[in-house]
Amino acid sequence: MIVGFGIKLISAERKAVPKGRIDINSTPRIISVSQSKVGFLKKQRPLNVEFEFVTKYEPKVGEIKIAGNVFYVGKMMKDILKNWKKEKKLIKEVDIEVKNFLFRKCLTIGIDLSENMQLPPPLMFPAVAPKNIRRRSQKKEDLTYIG
Repeated sequence: MIVGFGIKLISAERKAVPKGRIDINSTPRIISVSQSKVGFLKKQRPLNVEFEFVTKYEPKVGEIKIAGNVFYVGKMMKDILKNWKKEKKLIKEVDIEVKNFLFRKCLTIGIDLSENMQLPPPLMFPAVAPKNIRRRSQKKEDLTYIG
């Protein structure tokens, strides 16, 4: 269970004016896992999971980077630490939980940053279309999005 979240770094850069097709790719990366020195829970010291979350706008349009840490508490904390020290990977269930959390938090922050940097948002919002237009018949090139 994730019990805390902190940000150490936020950077956003627009390298060029967005034109034409832009590929947006967001990637969370776990940098390190260690026992937290902070014991803010009664009996357990949480794991400190350091992360970097990068959203790239290609071809070389821009980049948003968020780095920080997540505090994790669970039943398998010793196994998680052992696995990290041995393989530099989180246990699958914990990896999924942490990365889903990071996507929710960091993409939410990225939406605001992208607007301020005049970049498209890092995820596509739903668009309302008239009922008489059939979505299946639309070509992929016709589906455009400008943030």
